[in-house]
Amino acid sequence: MENEKKEEKKLSMKDLIILTFEMISARCWARLGLTQDEYGDFYQDLEEVKLGIDTLDGIFNALKPSLDEKMRLELEGIISNLKLNYVHQYQKRKEKEEG
Repeated sequence: MENEKKEEKKLSMKDLIILTFEMISARCWARLGLTQDEYGDFYQDLEEVKLGIDTLDGIFNALKPSLDEKMRLELEGIISNLKLNYVHQYQKRKEKEEG
């Protein structure tokens, strides 16, 4: 049993931060109103999405020097897609409020 514990791979700080990035991005998609969150809720909260995207940008910039090309492109793509969908959902909400 003790040997098994020694053989378990512990999460590095980078791994933990990437896991956090993934959790925040999943919540952003849910708060865009496009997917259910981990609690089964399905609603839109664009203020939460903005906070999440800003946080992801900060995490990405901190991680960027230590990322390989594949991971860098993947995280950049996630942030870009979230930003594009945020703008789209924001515009839809604004049109609905005006119309």
